[in-house]
Amino acid sequence: MISNNQNPTVLFDLLARLKTESPGVAEAIVNLREAIQKNSALDSKTANLIAVGIATALKNTDALAGHISMAKDAGAGRDEVISAILLAIPSCGVPAVLAALPVAWHIYA
Repeated sequence: MISNNQNPTVLFDLLARLKTESPGVAEAIVNLREAIQKNSALDSKTANLIAVGIATALKNTDALAGHISMAKDAGAGRDEVISAILLAIPSCGVPAVLAALPVAWHIYA
């Protein structure tokens, strides 16, 4: 995993580069994401809070920063994001959560 110092645009930058390297794969990724969002019963805030928990469990700070930013843009407050991160403790442990909290603190600073 590439560390991005909590820069939520890194994954989008990588996807943009993939468009030049392998446009068909990049298009498939974008189409899949759009289809999932279009057919979801969840609003954007809820979906991104769930994704925050998933990214915490996976220790993927790139995805975490992106989903925290998208959750924030969708109206999620700091406490809601912190709660989504803390919910990961029983499933994936304290170290993953301790790695995720500074990302949230930075974005909500």
